[in-house]
Amino acid sequence: MTNTKKPGAAADRRASPAIELFEKAVKALARKDYDKAREHFDAIVTGHPDERDVVERARSYRAACERALGEGKRTAYRPKGFDELLNYGVFLHNRGEFEEALKSLRQAAEIHPKNENVQYCLAATAARAGDTDSALKALRAAIAASPETRGQAKRDTDFDVLREDDAFNALVYEQA
Repeated sequence: MTNTKKPGAAADRRASPAIELFEKAVKALARKDYDKAREHFDAIVTGHPDERDVVERARSYRAACERALGEGKRTAYRPKGFDELLNYGVFLHNRGEFEEALKSLRQAAEIHPKNENVQYCLAATAARAGDTDSALKALRAAIAASPETRGQAKRDTDFDVLREDDAFNALVYEQA
């Protein structure tokens, strides 16, 4: 059997500085050292523009580093006004970020404290966050603003954690 590969082809390819940097970057990425990986990918893009295939891959991996680095950080979005605060609170609630949702909903409740929607959302989110007292207080306010809210609370799974609570049952099953 004869070797059909050129004797130095693999060694020449490995010796490429762009490939070596790429390997370092991928190793850093595997260790979840996204800053170091991004640094190596940047060095490939700026220092080796003639290595088009490697640069193209480096750019896409760099984008993955950016996404990974951005995951733990809050977005720059800052809701303004009642509607945006309420909608953002609901959005965070639906993502399961109950503590952050409570912050937004409480700000909305400061603007319109008697609004049944914000009070109901605040009650549901507080229940999911494990804050029974706040949940009951907000639910009381929501029912005071609109007694129909009582029926909605009976069916809402967000209140499942409160189903055994006497105060919740008295509030929700009380006759209008």
